[in-house]
Order: sequence, then structure tokens, then C-alpha cells
Amino acid sequence: MPSISPGRATALLAGLLALATLIAPLPARASARPAVTVSVHPASGASGSYFDLTARPGVPVAVGTVEVRSTVRRPLTVLIDPVGSLTSSTLGSAYKIRGGTTGSAAWSDVGPRRVLLAPRGTRVIPISVAVPDGTRAGDYLSGVSVQALTKPRTQRVKGNVAIASVQRYAVGLLVRVPGPRTPLIRLTHAIVKREPAGTTFYVFGRNAGNSVLQNVSGNILITRGKHVVARTQVGPGTFVSGTSIAYPVLAPSEQPREGTAYRVRATMHYGPRVARLDQYVRFGHRDAVRQEQFGGPEAGGGSGIWGKVLLIAVLALLALAVIGLVALLRRRRGGLRRATERLLERAIADAGVKDEPLTALLVSLADGTEPGSTLARMLARRVRHSDVILRVPGRSLVVLAHGTDVGAAAALAAEIRKYVVRRANGALVVELVPLWPDRLGDDLLLRPAQAWVPPAADRADVFDADSISVDALMRERDRSPE
Repeated sequence: MPSISPGRATALLAGLLALATLIAPLPARASARPAVTVSVHPASGASGSYFDLTARPGVPVAVGTVEVRSTVRRPLTVLIDPVGSLTSSTLGSAYKIRGGTTGSAAWSDVGPRRVLLAPRGTRVIPISVAVPDGTRAGDYLSGVSVQALTKPRTQRVKGNVAIASVQRYAVGLLVRVPGPRTPLIRLTHAIVKREPAGTTFYVFGRNAGNSVLQNVSGNILITRGKHVVARTQVGPGTFVSGTSIAYPVLAPSEQPREGTAYRVRATMHYGPRVARLDQYVRFGHRDAVRQEQFGGPEAGGGSGIWGKVLLIAVLALLALAVIGLVALLRRRRGGLRRATERLLERAIADAGVKDEPLTALLVSLADGTEPGSTLARMLARRVRHSDVILRVPGRSLVVLAHGTDVGAAAALAAEIRKYVVRRANGALVVELVPLWPDRLGDDLLLRPAQAWVPPAADRADVFDADSISVDALMRERDRSPE
């Protein structure tokens, strides 16, 4: 649960040869009496180490006071700041360092951010909260940071490396906005990295609900084949709403080869609910190189040949997949062509039985591309319900105009062309093919796409010199023996 606790901000003072970051607690002898002490006095309810209150959006609330007392015999400057919250990597509420105020920390009013205390003096800081309108129901955790401006304490660790520390208090401020609660933890993914301390696995999780969850616990198991690499217990701890963690699991004796695969299984229990993760992770090249720099196995060593074999196998599978896809597309296109042929034969037979004309309009795009569904929908708006629209794969769209001779079909073609040009701003090529009683369309599906070139505009036997070809068909009909 959020509580008041002195925090230590550590910074590295490195010499010329100090290149790595070092974080370590100060020895007990370096600890000293804090320059200030802090007491929490809630506006209502029993006294405690943090503030816990209910607030509604748009209604300011007096939270209480923070009493800051100096323990030194000189004037002392104290910094008071609202700070955001987070969840520590191994669970537990924590607070950000002072700086930009974001999230629910921006709701808090702490008055002056810089306070001067007299020698051994005391100052009472009133705290209030104003939840903005429109804030959703949920638990919102922030804090109030109290830090005395004193000279950092420095402790030399080894050689040219020293640690400087300052003391900071953070008073928890939990604001509960009334409404339904949705507890939800999601374990999203896992990775493996080579850190200075050794091979480290990270399990990533997020509190995606609107409740601050307490007593969260679980287990993490990491295996390589049947070998158990690491096993650890999680928590119990606090998971702050709206925050994420990367739970570390250290396996210092593990020195994997590049490409080594691990199985990461994790669970987190919160109340009656359980979040689970079961994922395979692989030790990558970058971390293998870093491990080699720390004295581990050579990056890529022992796995180069198998890596090439695996790459060749993957490429072979990809090639087979591409071949199979091409064959499937060809089969589907062939099936579509055969279905179109059957429909054409049926339409011609029906026209012969009824002894009525049948004309086909072959509609293509002037730029040579295959017509799409948009053009098909446009054609459907301009033809009769009795007409049929077919697709010739890789070529054009075919309109079977029942009971329509070449002259009427030419008028229909001109209307279609003007309609499409007006709405789609595209040029069409429309070829007329009599199917009955003049059987000039036996090779309809074998003709190349847009093989026809529009004739000259001064030809008297052309209905539309820009889009419709009829004269060649007429001449072919006149030459054919009776």
C-alpha cells in the first residue's frame, strides 16, 4: 500500500576509467539523521502514513496537511512537489522524481513549492485535490515529495567510483473516484537480455484496469528444453493502476549460444483472477555479442552451420509456398474461365431456342489494366435486369445483352461509356460481338485484351469512333457464306 518512506536518489560520480553504471545502497555508517521529519494529518479519518480519500470530479477536496520539521540548527530550504506514481519492477508502489507534473499528480495543490524552515522550525503544508470534470471512475495514486536541500552525502566505494545520495520523503495520495471497478492485469510478453550481472529475462505486465491492486502474487518459470533455467516467486506486492512493469529474472550461470530458445511461463494472481503468459523467447545476436564482450562464448559460435541450414530450409519453404500460391491462382482463374464459357454457351442456346438476338459488349479500360469491381458496379446500374455481366480473367468485363441486336447494343455502349467517363473520369473501350443469330463470338474468350484499335472518325459505319467497334464485325458478317 502507498506509504510514507524516505527515498534515496543515487547518482554516480565516476573517475576517468569508470564506464559502467553502479547502483548500491550506502553502508550503514554513511546513514545519518535526516535533515527533516514528516508527519501526515488527513483532513478526516484516522491518522496514517498516507492520504486516502474519495473525490468527485469538479468538486475540490481538502486532503489534509503535511507537517515538516527541521532537525538541524541552521535555516533549511525544503522542496515540496506533487509527483506521479509507478509500480516498481518487482511490484510495490513507488514515486517518480520531482519534475514535470503529469497525470493525477497535476490535481494536487501543495501551495509554495519552496519553503524556508527556521533552525529546528516546523511548517504545516495544506494539501488539496481538484479532480477534473470528465474523469472516469477508478483509483488514482500520486504522491507529495518532500526533499531538503542539503549537500549530498558522498561515499567512496572503490577506486575512482563514489556514490552520492540525498534523502527524499514521498507521502502517498490515493484518490478514489466513485464508480465501478474493473481489475485487470495483462502479461503482454517476455524477452531475454544480456545484462552486466548476467543473462536476464523480463516479463512485461500492465495493470490495465482502474483499481490499485494489492497482494498481487505469482510465479515465473523459465526452461530450456527439459532443463529448468530459473524459477522465482512474484510478490506479494502492489500493482498501481495504469502502470507497467518489466519483472526481472536473473540467471547468472546461463551463458546461451546465439539463437538459444527458452520457454517463459508466468502467472499473476489478483483476487480470484489470474493473468497468464506462455511464450518462447530467443537469445539474439546483439545480446550474444554483448555476452562475448563480457567474456562469454563467441557470438554465433557453434550455431553458424545450423543457422545456415535453417535459413536454407526457410527459403525452400517460402519458395514452395510461392509456387503453390501461383498454382492455386491459376487454377482459380481457369475455373472462372470455364464457368464463363458454360454461361456463354447456355445464353447462346437460349437465344437460339427463343430466336431472339444476343449481343456481347466487351468492356475494357483504355490504359490496359484489368477492370475492377468498381466498373462492374457502374455497369450494373446502366444495364437491364435481364442482362448478365461476366468477367473474363485477365481481359475485360462482358455484358450479355439479351434480345438486343448490334444497333441497339451500340446505343447501349455509347450510354455506358458516357456514364463511366462522367463519374470515373476514365476512358473505356467497348467492343460489340453478335452472338445470335450471327455467330461471330465463338472465339470471344480467346481474343487478346484490347486487341481492337478504334477506327478513324470519318468512317460512316462506326457508331462511336472513340469507344465502339462495329464495322469489322459487319464486314466479317457480309463476307461469310450464307
